[in-house]
Amino acid sequence: MGILSDLNRKRKKAQKKILKTVSKPFRKVGKKLPKELRWMAPYLSAVAPYSTFMMPGGIGSSALGRTLLSSLYNIAGQSIADPEGEDINLLSAALAGGQGYLTTPDMGSSLRDLTTQKSTLMNQLENAPFGLSDATAQNAAIKEAMANRSLLTKAKDLGLTGVSKLADLAGGAGTTLADLGSGRQDLFTLEGAKEGLAALTPAVMQGTGDTFKAMADQGHRAWEAADAEEQAQIQETSTANDAEDARLTMLYNRQAGTPEETIKETMELNDIGHLYEPPEEAAEGGIIGLRNGGMLNLGGNEMDYRGGGFVPIGQKERADDVPARLSKNEFVMTADAVKAAGGGSVNKGAQRMYNVMNQLEARA
Repeated sequence: MGILSDLNRKRKKAQKKILKTVSKPFRKVGKKLPKELRWMAPYLSAVAPYSTFMMPGGIGSSALGRTLLSSLYNIAGQSIADPEGEDINLLSAALAGGQGYLTTPDMGSSLRDLTTQKSTLMNQLENAPFGLSDATAQNAAIKEAMANRSLLTKAKDLGLTGVSKLADLAGGAGTTLADLGSGRQDLFTLEGAKEGLAALTPAVMQGTGDTFKAMADQGHRAWEAADAEEQAQIQETSTANDAEDARLTMLYNRQAGTPEETIKETMELNDIGHLYEPPEEAAEGGIIGLRNGGMLNLGGNEMDYRGGGFVPIGQKERADDVPARLSKNEFVMTADAVKAAGGGSVNKGAQRMYNVMNQLEARA
């Protein structure tokens, strides 16, 4: 399985490289065209199998040549319609190639010649004296051949018959479009309009599908770019907020004389532990902050808990020595309630309080 997976990955990589090389010159052309004209390319490429001037003599007269040219025209149309993209719809290219194959001159007859009935008849004519064959003998030979067909041969005959009919329709559409283009048939009559519309339907459907895909790809890339920009802005804002929260948490706790282990644990509970920085004063020993109570000197700052949160600083519980900002309709829990929520642990209680607050805010 691993070997098959590697081979499949390499095949897709090589395929993507080939398509990128083939589509590159067409994408350059598309970038130079106004956006309004780019949408015409898929429709023009879809008409190629049914037109004479887009299928030059030589390569355009053989089934293989028409298949390859039609697929190439389709890739060109997709590339021009979406020059900033990289994706090519291979199914659309294959369908275009199939239309090129079916529009090969006399393709319907060539396919019917491969059926059991037609090949038996041709064999009878070739082996009859002087090229003549009795009708009764022909019918008998055909009847016997048809009766002795295997299941696989029956399936082959059915497929060839169906495809030959499609080839007849495709060839007829090409002839109709050629007649309308040359003026041999009047488009401005009810019959001419009906035939022209029927002949154009396959090309219009093909071109519309490619155009819609190009528009969808462009819209998706625009959405991804906008989403990426929004996420970057959110990340930038979040990082700045986290850094400020970390700075204030360390500042307030150290001024209150909170042990460094408690500061680190508190920051980890608030998902900012990675921003913890040991103080220079603590590295050389000594006690930081207030030991005798009183209002904290926070350098003109106040604790901002408009978004809710745990207050880890202060001299003691109920001392009311921490300046804080509150708003109407907010609710402050007592220290005993926080302890109870954590089963006696203030830090665990604070974390559970955060969880409850987040859940309730999500429901608001």
